Amino acid sequence: MAVKAKPGSASRGDPRALRRLFMGVQAAKAVAGALLGLAYAGLIGRPDAAEMVAIAGLVAPALLAMLALTEIPLNILEQAGLALFAALIGYLAALTGGLASPLVVWFALVPAEAALAGGRPAVVRAGVAAAAALMVVAGLQVVGALPASRLSFSLFGGIWAVYAVSVLAALVQAVLVASAAQDRQRAADEAAAEGAAMYRFLADNAMDLITRHGADVRIRFASPASVALLGRTPEELLGLAPADLVHPDDFDALEAAFLESAQSGRAATAEVRMRHPSGQDRWVEMRCRPASLDGDAPAEIVAVTRDITERKAQEHALVEARDAAMAASRAKTAFLANMSHELRTPLNAIIGFSEVMTREIFGPVGSPRYQEYSRLIHESGGHLLELINGVLDMSKIEAGKFDLYQEIFDLEEVADLAVRFVKLQAERGGVRIGVAIAPTAKRIFADKRAVKQMLVNLLTNAVKFTPSGGVVRVGAFANSEGVEIAVGDTGTGISKADLEKLGRPFQQVEGAQTRTKEGTGLGLALVKSLTGMHGGEAIVESALGEGTVVRLRLPFAAVGEDGTRLVPQQSNSADAPMGSKILPFKAAS
Repeated sequence: MAVKAKPGSASRGDPRALRRLFMGVQAAKAVAGALLGLAYAGLIGRPDAAEMVAIAGLVAPALLAMLALTEIPLNILEQAGLALFAALIGYLAALTGGLASPLVVWFALVPAEAALAGGRPAVVRAGVAAAAALMVVAGLQVVGALPASRLSFSLFGGIWAVYAVSVLAALVQAVLVASAAQDRQRAADEAAAEGAAMYRFLADNAMDLITRHGADVRIRFASPASVALLGRTPEELLGLAPADLVHPDDFDALEAAFLESAQSGRAATAEVRMRHPSGQDRWVEMRCRPASLDGDAPAEIVAVTRDITERKAQEHALVEARDAAMAASRAKTAFLANMSHELRTPLNAIIGFSEVMTREIFGPVGSPRYQEYSRLIHESGGHLLELINGVLDMSKIEAGKFDLYQEIFDLEEVADLAVRFVKLQAERGGVRIGVAIAPTAKRIFADKRAVKQMLVNLLTNAVKFTPSGGVVRVGAFANSEGVEIAVGDTGTGISKADLEKLGRPFQQVEGAQTRTKEGTGLGLALVKSLTGMHGGEAIVESALGEGTVVRLRLPFAAVGEDGTRLVPQQSNSADAPMGSKILPFKAAS
């Protein structure tokens, strides 16, 4: 017994609607079965045990309708309903005359109703169930095991009248099944047409070009976006291969993308130039992915092509700007590196002659003002030479012309020498300098000149930004991780936000203290660069009002007692604050 499905609801595949439809069909079967059972009892009288089973089978679909309220999969319930239907027809046929029963014709409706519940497998299973029930009835009749029928055909006008009524009921049921099947097919066709229209709408209005390529990569479908992108209508693209559209120099890249997508089954991307009738090639990004309609058929390719001409123009402009900036930087660096002799020679003369005049080596200058002027010339020349040396050294490092000459030397001797360079400046500012080099770090392996320059730069900054009465400390120690050299002060300190600026060439921290101090901002940048050339790192620790500590970690500089270099070992220990590993300071000589 079938109930006509409503187009556009359950037929469209809504799981909840399909479950409601199943419940309605089973409820209708149960009601019809109950009415038939009451009519049978009214005509025959009180049913016996076998007839009670038949009546129970007629109302059993009500149980399936209730089970549809649970989480049991719908396909299982549908198969159970069809099996129950086939078994019920067989049982009723056995009670009403076996193969001569007018209900035998209803066996043909079981696979027909299965067509509404599922596809070909469901129909086959229903046909097998109906055939099995029919064979059981025939077997019982052959062995004479059929129960005696209490149904008298004379009550209905003879057996042929009963057959006519049964066939008529079967025809009505077949009409309902066929009508429901047509409604479902019509709804499926409408859904397919609606889906096709939706996809067609998206393809027609998409700004990107959508193409479908066959196994030979020739275009089988193209969206209208081809007009804006390639200057050709979709019809003009049909049958063309990518080689007919792409720039010859980019054909290999596009072919590789199609091969990767077709052979590996993965999406692939290629950026190529497409030819345009205007003569100007368009840069496009084509994304390919395989799409197989049949598991046995060769996979087709669906490609989405997007115009990236503007993006490519921007990338080209950025590359040109970068190359120009790098060329300018290289030219500047090469110029400064090559100007070392030209800049230093006159400054050396200025400094040398002004020193001779200041010391009055060849006799008195005369007026005291001349001596004061010569002293100022000497100091200004020395300061200018320091600035030029810093710029030239940074330029050499950037140009890759700064070579390290590493050797084993006495670090304490170099530290004392660096302290003497800033001693006069420290005494004028009332700053005390202390040195503490651990015995394990007394001898290290590094570039002696570079280490001296790093210490001089750090000490100069420390003395410069330490107020009168403050202390600047130099310390070093060595362990299995290498050598650490630290320069600390009790100066003004640096804020956390300004720490990020330090170490960049020509960058200085802005503040009331720094505005009154001269410098290029290259000191710490040189220290970081030279430390990096040694395979190490420079770490700055500072806080406003508490001072600053700069740690130079040189992992390859440690030397053993026997004069051999030590291989650095990694350690997970936390960095100790300055002073916890550095020996007590001693007064600078």
